[in-house]
This record gives sequence, C-alpha cells and structure tokens, in this order.
Amino acid sequence: MEEMKSRRDENADATRAAIMSIARKQFTRYGYADTEISKIASEARATTGAVYHHFSGKKDLFLAVAELLEVEILSAAASEDQLDPWARMKMGFEKLIDFCARSDVQRITFVEAPQVIGPEAWRKIELRYAYGAVRETLAALVAAGIVKAYPVDLIARILLALLHETSAEVARSRRKPEVRKQISELVNDMFRVLTR
Repeated sequence: MEEMKSRRDENADATRAAIMSIARKQFTRYGYADTEISKIASEARATTGAVYHHFSGKKDLFLAVAELLEVEILSAAASEDQLDPWARMKMGFEKLIDFCARSDVQRITFVEAPQVIGPEAWRKIELRYAYGAVRETLAALVAAGIVKAYPVDLIARILLALLHETSAEVARSRRKPEVRKQISELVNDMFRVLTR
C-alpha cells in the first residue's frame, strides 16, 4: 500500500513539475494575460482538471512559477568563494545581473509579478528570497561599519533597481561583451560609493 501511495505521489509531483515547466515557458512567451490554462495542460500532457488539482487557478500557478524563479535567483546569488561579506555581495550581484538577464526572469519576475500579484504583495514575497537576503546582508554591513549608514531599505531598493536596469540592458544588448564590461564598471562604482 505504501509503495502505491509513493508511486502516486511521484506521479503527482511529476505532473506538477511538468505543468510548472510549461507554464513558465508560456508566461515568458505570451505574458500572464495571454497564457491559457488549457494550452498549458495540453502541452504538459495533462488535463485542465490536473492543473486545477495542483493550482487554484492561473494566478496561483503564476505565483508558484514566480516563487520558483525567486528561489533560483537566490541560489544564483550565492557565492561561497569569498569569506568577506562585502566581496561576496558584490560577486553575487555580478552573478545576478547575468542570471536576471534571462527572458523568464525579465518578464515574469520584473515585469509581470508586481502587476499580477500586486506591488506590495510581491515585495513581501521578494523579502523571503534574494531581496530579503540583500537587506539582511546590508544591515550587517552597515552595523559593521563597512557600508555607509544610509537606511538599509533605501540601499536595498536602489540595488534592486540597479539590478533590474543592468540586467535589462544586458538582455537588450544580447549580452554584448562591451556592454557587460561597462555595466560591471558602473556597478563597481556604485558599490564603491556605498562603502566607508
């Protein structure tokens, strides 16, 4: 009996993963408004009933995809090479610029999530992931006297805006090396301004 339940759970997990994978592609390609549950189900080789079994509706599915991207962003920012927290944050930020230049992050996380979920609700979600990690790190760096004593929320919002714009520019330029080099120089200058 336990084996059958386990197999059923595995099938349910596989179905959910397939639905989310297709939904991610469709939300990226067509946007939230033009993505249809029936097309997601068809491409995932599932029924619309299966979609509604796992998600209460399109918004719930979108939220699950957006949160998965947040988990991936947080993971991409992790840099274990550096012991120094400021150097680790700068290296993580550079990694994030390239990661966030991806079309799924640009459309789902930066453009659509604040609109679909609402800016305030989305910011609360971001606080549980990379944005929250940045705030915590900045607070520690300010307390340690490494970063100037500006309000932590202000610095975090400015860095988030910088991430949005620099990653969008990398995407627009189709990752031209000269553009990426200029962005790195600009980011280094911004980080230098924040240090004591």
